[in-house]
Amino acid sequence: MHASSRRFVAVGFALALVIGGTVPAMAANSPDPILLVHGWRGDPSTWADMVANFAAAGRTAEAIDLPGEDNIVNAKAIQSYIAARGWARVDIVAQSMGGLSARQYIKVLKPSVVDTYTSLGTPQYGIYGACLLPSSQGGQMCPTSSFLGTLNTGDDTPGSVYWTTIYSRTDGFVPTSSSRLDGGACHVFEDPGVGHNEMDNDQTIFRHVLAAVDRICVGTFK
Repeated sequence: MHASSRRFVAVGFALALVIGGTVPAMAANSPDPILLVHGWRGDPSTWADMVANFAAAGRTAEAIDLPGEDNIVNAKAIQSYIAARGWARVDIVAQSMGGLSARQYIKVLKPSVVDTYTSLGTPQYGIYGACLLPSSQGGQMCPTSSFLGTLNTGDDTPGSVYWTTIYSRTDGFVPTSSSRLDGGACHVFEDPGVGHNEMDNDQTIFRHVLAAVDRICVGTFK
């Protein structure tokens, strides 16, 4: 959960980290582009280290600038962002609340373009501290919110998407029990791991993410 100023980082021609404009077409045999989704009160700059890591690995990654703290609105923004780029396939990597926005997009809006979903420290089943916030300002993360009640009804991991949840014992904000995905997902548990705000720029976490977008489980599939 970051609150740094709005900015973006671009690394090389092959890596397009953009908030608008035209993205070069991908070759037919290229890996899927990767969409990075920031967390509560975050912005694209929080992904700077992971963007550079993906570039070094020969991958194209972009970070979306979400419109606010309402996951339903954010899900539609993700849908529009992907459609504007004409991507036939995409991998989504999301940190903290961004994982809820991305899961809302996949589960409710039912796109056919998502190949893999990877969350980092996402409160899939909520955090009680969020219950003090207005619904549209992060309160949807409250375990008893109607948003989570609807999102977590039925299978957490529908369709052919490859689902991964990465979480840390030393997160500091999100209990490990809240980061679960029921219905078939790769669970990667870091013990002691890293803090919540470091998950999107930690080298070990990045290696887990790189495996996840290639549909490789380095944890336990359950």
